[in-house]
Amino acid sequence: MAATAEMKPGSKVTFTVTKLPAKESLRKTIFRLMRQETRVQRALAKLAKGRANGGNDVHQRGGRMWTSRKKASRVVTLKTGASFTITVTPQLAVDLKSVEKYLKRG
Repeated sequence: MAATAEMKPGSKVTFTVTKLPAKESLRKTIFRLMRQETRVQRALAKLAKGRANGGNDVHQRGGRMWTSRKKASRVVTLKTGASFTITVTPQLAVDLKSVEKYLKRG
């Protein structure tokens, strides 16, 4: 993969996962980057709105009303060969640099 310095902020770049890292923290970083894709963000927002409108368990706990929210949806799956397209920002540059040997650009 080309160095992250060559990617201009605001440009759309497609990455493909070539290999899964052994460290859990690096896997989580790639997962977070995959969730930055526009279509994934749209799907997550729609699912979150559905969870907020219904399906939550509301009951009394300690004299107050308590809401037990459903777990967040997993829209993306981290596996070898998965591709995602994100808009590069300076905030993402550090994350991209940390996992660049596990991603292929293009």
